[in-house]
Amino acid sequence: MNEPNTCTPARSWPGAGLYKSVILGWHWRQLKWAVVTASEAAQGHEANGLPPGSPEFKTLHDEIVAKVLAYSKESGDSVDMLKARLPALCAMERLANSTSTAPRNKAGMAVGIFLVAVLGTIGIGALIGLGAGTAHWIAHLFA
Repeated sequence: MNEPNTCTPARSWPGAGLYKSVILGWHWRQLKWAVVTASEAAQGHEANGLPPGSPEFKTLHDEIVAKVLAYSKESGDSVDMLKARLPALCAMERLANSTSTAPRNKAGMAVGIFLVAVLGTIGIGALIGLGAGTAHWIAHLFA
């Protein structure tokens, strides 16, 4: 009579495992669609010229992270595994941080290298000319 209750609430009826897997599948689809929707919104903001780290990116990222954490808690999957399965989440994380690793424009560096090459050649030529002229005047003075 004093036996502990060995029946767990999750296994109280025969279809509980199937029900949980269906619900988790449904929540996974909702999470994927939420990430896709937020990613499309972030791409629109990026196309409009918002710099990484803007409040809009941070708001979208925080909203999605809250949903990922809720799903992780519900399903038992780690957040790192969910990040691996949702590549758009990593892209949003990159946009939410102000220290973006976006490729820089290298045209300025190319122009700088070109100018240094041209001006350096002219400068070296001028120094050689001055040296030759100085040698010529010194030769005239002592000749």
